[in-house]
Amino acid sequence: MSVYQQFVKHVLFPLDLLRSGDYARIRYLREYEKSQYLPPEALKALAWERLKRILDRAYANIPYYRETWDKVGISPNDVKTEDDLLNIPLLEKSDVQKNLERLVDPNYPKPLMSLDQTGGSTGSPVKYYVSKDRRCSRAAATIRHDRWTGHDIGYPLGCIWGAARDISPPSFKQKFRRLIFRDMPLFNTAGFSETTILEYNETLKRYRPPVVLGYANSLALFASVLKKKGVSVYRPRGIISSAEVLRPEDKVLIEEVFGCPVYNRLGCREVSLIASECEKRDGLHIMGEGLYIEILKNGKHAAPGELGEIVITDMLNEPMPLIRYRIKDTAKWVPGVCSCGRGLPRITDIAGRVTDFLVAADGQLCSGAVLTATIIAYRPSLGQIQILQTEKGRITYKVACGAGKTIAPEDRDYLREKTSLYLGRETEIDYEFVDHIPNEPSGKYLFSKSTIAGNYI
Repeated sequence: MSVYQQFVKHVLFPLDLLRSGDYARIRYLREYEKSQYLPPEALKALAWERLKRILDRAYANIPYYRETWDKVGISPNDVKTEDDLLNIPLLEKSDVQKNLERLVDPNYPKPLMSLDQTGGSTGSPVKYYVSKDRRCSRAAATIRHDRWTGHDIGYPLGCIWGAARDISPPSFKQKFRRLIFRDMPLFNTAGFSETTILEYNETLKRYRPPVVLGYANSLALFASVLKKKGVSVYRPRGIISSAEVLRPEDKVLIEEVFGCPVYNRLGCREVSLIASECEKRDGLHIMGEGLYIEILKNGKHAAPGELGEIVITDMLNEPMPLIRYRIKDTAKWVPGVCSCGRGLPRITDIAGRVTDFLVAADGQLCSGAVLTATIIAYRPSLGQIQILQTEKGRITYKVACGAGKTIAPEDRDYLREKTSLYLGRETEIDYEFVDHIPNEPSGKYLFSKSTIAGNYI
């Protein structure tokens, strides 16, 4: 780490947090750096204490939880073991969408929380509230997990990303801040081409970030193009794969091209970082100090090694805790303690959200995850939606508005506008209106399905 990077880490970064009122991030980071090495039993006791506290708070203050739990005859006092949690109803994304205000503590100070929403990777966005303190604790957890890969405060971070809110044009103030902190530009996966990939490879060489973070599918495409062109590739210390399922064959390709280890990561915007691989890469350590994770199989808690559905309780977001929240991903518990010495529990065999690339008329590729955020998140009237493609330059929007029905003219105009923006004006659009869009046989919900994208990678 250079002298300037040390200055950023130990002086500019803390001062910036003091200015913004987010200095709690430092406090949480110090806590997490110590707690990760607690024995598993101590971490389990800490998590149970925080879980019980958030259950008590939710039942006492939040109308939705009190009414829903009363209907099934359960209260926090009845939860004495983990098996007792099974009596608390699961929270679906649709429950959050329909009951947003009833899921918020009315006594929590409004200025200390803010509204956010998902990008709609399940086809329909979810709005939720997060406390300012919880944003700090989430950011601290991300820094801790980033450090396992070689990244730290003061270093630039390469990003191959596609979430619209993360790549919007920066203000003058943001540009100045990026200059001071030497943040490097993000690579926008909305418009992939050989030219832009080669350009960003050179950008990585100029900034020399120790770590590159990216969508799993986008990283694989990026690597495949660099390999095909036979150019000199920037080689970081590590690559973090997130946002999409990392397929084994893609991991092999990325590591081969970039010459460094790939660290798998699981997260979702509602609860932020869920689990990450450490330097041993023997399973993903969960963010156990803030999230209580259950893995369910046939309505019961899965044993180590059994594949089941991930259910999450955010124990630190006081104004709107998501309790036993289904994120529609699956995983297995890894038995034993990691050889890295951290006592945090581990999961493996992550499966769930998968997005395919879409092919424009000119052969350019666009990440399905980008359209998730750009189209669905900002047009909730469309509801659940899926994009299908079987030929270049032509897509079908499958909309769950009811068989035989249609969508409003303004929604059609919006889809045409965004499709033209990302896939070109030549791209043709078809529509299919159905009652429901089912999951795949694997249990996954695919936002976009292309049978031809592989021919253009």
